[in-house]
Amino acid sequence: MRLIKLLACCGALFGAVAVHAQENNLKVKWDFASDYDANRNKALTLTLLNTGGKAIDLSGYELWFNSMYPIQERPDAAVDIHNRNGNLYAIDFAKNTVIKERDSLVITYDSPYPITHTSLTPNGFYLQGKANPEDVIDLGHPEVALLDISTAEQNQVLNRLFAKNEQIMGQVDAQLILPTPAKMDIGRGFLTLPETVKYSIAPEFGNMMKHLETLAGQLSQYQFIEAPQGDAFIQWRHDSSLSQEEYTLNIDGKGIRIGASTDAGAFYALQSLKSLLHAAHLRGQGKVALLFMAVQDKPRYGYRGFMMDIARNFKDVAVIKKYIDLMAQYKLNKFHLHLIDDEGWRLEIPSLPELTEIGSVRSADFKDGNSIQPAYGSGPEATAGAYLSKPQFQEILTYAADRFITVIPEVETPGHGRAAIKAMETRYNRLMKAGKKQEAEEFLLYEAADQSVYSSAQYWDDNVMNPALPSVYRFLDVVVEDIKKMYNEVGLELKLISLGGDEVPAGSWEKSPAIKALMEKEGMESVYEVWPYYMKKIQQICASKGMDLAGWEEFGMINKGSGMVVNNELSHLNMHLDVWNNVIGGGQEDLAYRLANAGYKTVFTSCANFYLDMVWNKDFREPGLKWASITDLEHAFSLLPENFFANMQYTEAGSKLEKGKLVSKVRLTEKGRSNLIGVKGALWAETILTADRMDYMLLPRFYALAERAWAPKRSWEDDYKFDKKAYDKTYKEFVHKVGNQELPKLARIGDGFNYRLPSVGVLQKGQTLFANAEYPGFTLVYTVNGADPGPESTTLGEGEGVKVKSGDVVHFATVDSQGRVGRTSTYVVE
Repeated sequence: MRLIKLLACCGALFGAVAVHAQENNLKVKWDFASDYDANRNKALTLTLLNTGGKAIDLSGYELWFNSMYPIQERPDAAVDIHNRNGNLYAIDFAKNTVIKERDSLVITYDSPYPITHTSLTPNGFYLQGKANPEDVIDLGHPEVALLDISTAEQNQVLNRLFAKNEQIMGQVDAQLILPTPAKMDIGRGFLTLPETVKYSIAPEFGNMMKHLETLAGQLSQYQFIEAPQGDAFIQWRHDSSLSQEEYTLNIDGKGIRIGASTDAGAFYALQSLKSLLHAAHLRGQGKVALLFMAVQDKPRYGYRGFMMDIARNFKDVAVIKKYIDLMAQYKLNKFHLHLIDDEGWRLEIPSLPELTEIGSVRSADFKDGNSIQPAYGSGPEATAGAYLSKPQFQEILTYAADRFITVIPEVETPGHGRAAIKAMETRYNRLMKAGKKQEAEEFLLYEAADQSVYSSAQYWDDNVMNPALPSVYRFLDVVVEDIKKMYNEVGLELKLISLGGDEVPAGSWEKSPAIKALMEKEGMESVYEVWPYYMKKIQQICASKGMDLAGWEEFGMINKGSGMVVNNELSHLNMHLDVWNNVIGGGQEDLAYRLANAGYKTVFTSCANFYLDMVWNKDFREPGLKWASITDLEHAFSLLPENFFANMQYTEAGSKLEKGKLVSKVRLTEKGRSNLIGVKGALWAETILTADRMDYMLLPRFYALAERAWAPKRSWEDDYKFDKKAYDKTYKEFVHKVGNQELPKLARIGDGFNYRLPSVGVLQKGQTLFANAEYPGFTLVYTVNGADPGPESTTLGEGEGVKVKSGDVVHFATVDSQGRVGRTSTYVVE
C-alpha cells in the first residue's frame, strides 16, 4: 500500500463512482507506522482500503471517528485532521480525493502517548457529506493491527507469566466461603441433605421466603417443604443480640441453624450456605454434603460498593439487574450508578425531559442541537432510548432493595456536565425563540460571555457548569427533587446522593464575568475560592431534602494556588468521599488516609486496585486502559485497605518507587480508621461498548473486591511486619475457590457471564514446553500445527510437557466447560 497524493483532478478521470455505490468496498484499517517507536516517534496510520473494482470519489465528505488519545498531525500529512471537541475527530478531504480500484489512502499521524493496548485505537468511523449532513455512511470499527514484538520478548513475557502462575499451582484446600467470614470453626464430619428438606423461617424475616425459593429451584434434586421450627432441617431463627448485617450459621448432625436479627443478616447467611455448594449442585446434580462448622460473621465495612458507569456507554435494565444479583451473592450492599457524564444523560427527569431527549442521544446530526456528538466509537446512528425511564429506574431500586442493596445515584457536577449543558442550551434556544426569556434562563448551566479556556481530562472545552449562575442551583434542586420522588414513590428513602465533583479542569471560570461578579460580592480573592462556595451550596440543597452529599475526593479538597490539598474546613458537613487517586508512584498514595484523618467519611475507591476497566496485563490484545495500573486478579486482591503500603514492594503497577519513599506517607490514625467506612470497585465505561466486554473486565476481579469489602482484617495486614508467605497462602486458597467453584456458578445468574478466561504462561526446559494458567478450573489445550487452539485441540494435563524442536510454533489456550476459548499464548521454540 502507498500514500496516495491528493490529486487535484476530477474523479471522472479515474472513472470514479459516488461513494455510496461502493460503500461496502470501503474498509478502514489502523496500524503502527513503520517508524513507530513507543519512546520517541509515536507514528500511526489510518488506511482507507478500496476493495472494489471501481475507484471511489471521497470529494464532498469528511471522515469522522473517535480516538481515546489526542491526534497530532504530522508535517507531511496529506490530509487535515481536526479535533471537534472531546475525542471526536474529522478528516477533511481535499477536492477530488479519489481512491483507485483495489488501492488505498494511507493517513499518517502522531500520538503524544504510546498505544499499548487495543482499546486505545480509534473507532466508530463514518463518512458525512459536507453539503448534505444527512448523507452519512457508517464504516464501523477498523481492522486493528497488533503491535509487533520480537520472539525473544514474547517468550520472556510468557516465561514471567509462568513463574507467577506457578505460585498458585498444586493442591490446596480452597477457601470455604467467599467472602471469608469473620470467624469460622470447622468440625469433624459432614451433614448430608435429605431428599426432602424441611425448613422454617422466623416470622421476623418477611423477605426470606422468595430468596430460599430461588435456591430451592436451583437445588432441584431436593424437595423443600415448610415445617414447624422444631422439625425443620434448616432453621432461620431471630436473634436480637446480633447487629444489622451479622449472622450465625451452624451445621452439624442435627441440621442447619441460622441466626440473625434482620432480613439482611438472614440473607447473607443464605449466601454463605450457597458459597459452600458446588456449581453442579446448583444445576440440580449430585448430593450435597456440608462440613460441620460454626460461623459467626459480620462485615468488615458497612459500605461495600460497586460503581457502574452507564453514562459513557449505556447498559440496559437486564444487565444492571444481573449485576445486582452478583453483588448480592457476594454481599456487596452499595450500588453506585454513574448516570451522568459529558457523553450521556441516562436517567429520565420528568421535570426536564430535554435531559434525555437530547442528552442521551449521540448521533452524527449533533450540530442541530437535538443530540450530542458521537463518543467512544458510538458511530453515526442515533442512540435512541439509551437511558433509564422513570419506571425502569424504580424497578432497579426495588430489585436492589429486595437484595439489601442501596442504589446511590450520581449526577456529575460541575465538571463532566456537557450532556446536561447541551440539553439545557437547546431548551434555552427553543424557549428564547418562543419569546419566553425568563423560562429559558431558569435552568441555564453555562454563561455565553465566559471566555475561559480549558481542556478537561477527556479533552472537552465546554463541559463545566458555572457556579455563579443561580440557574445551576435551580437545576440541581429540581433534578435532585425528581430523583428523591422516584425513591419515595416505591417506598424507599434517598439518603445519599453523589453530585460528582470530579476533574474540574484548570482554567475553568477564570474569564467568566459572572464568576468575577460573584467573587466581588463574596469577597473572594481567588477563583479557587469558588470551589468551596459551590460545595456549601450543593450540600445545602441536599440537606434541605434530608439527604447527605457524596462525591469524589475533590469535594474534600481545595486549591490554594499550588494544587489540590485537603480542605480541613468542610469535614463537618458529613460528606461521603469516594477517594480514587492512589496511583502507585503518583505521589497521592496516602490521599484516602489524609482525608479520613481530616474527618471525612471516606470510601476507598482505589484506582490502583479496583478501577476494573484497567488492563489485565501488558498484552496489546487485552482491552482496557492502563493510566492507573495494570491489574490482574492478584493485584486486585493485594489491596489492604487500612495498610496500603504493606505489600507495595511486591506489586507491579505504577512507577518504581524510590527507596524509603513510603516512610513519609501518612498512615491512618484512630480517628481516620473510624472514618474509613468502606471500599468500592469502579468500572468506567469508556472502553466498555458491550455487556460482554463488561463481563470480561469485571470477572473474576470482582471476587477480590467482595473479599476485601467483607472479610476481616488479616494478621499479615501490617505496614511494618507484612508476612508475604501467609499472604501467598491466603491468595492461593482464594484463587482456587474462585476458579474451581465460583466462576462455574455464574451460569446460574441471569443469562450467565462472559467472564475472562485465564491466560497461559509457558516455560521451555530443554526440548520440552510446560504451561500453566493464571487461575485453575479450566482445560489447557495446545496446537503445534499453526491452527488456533479450540475445544477439540490436544489437552495438556497439569505437570505434563510438550516435546518440541527448534523453530516450532506452539499455541496454548484455556477452554471452559461451555467451549469458550481464552486468549492464545504463542511460543516460538528456540
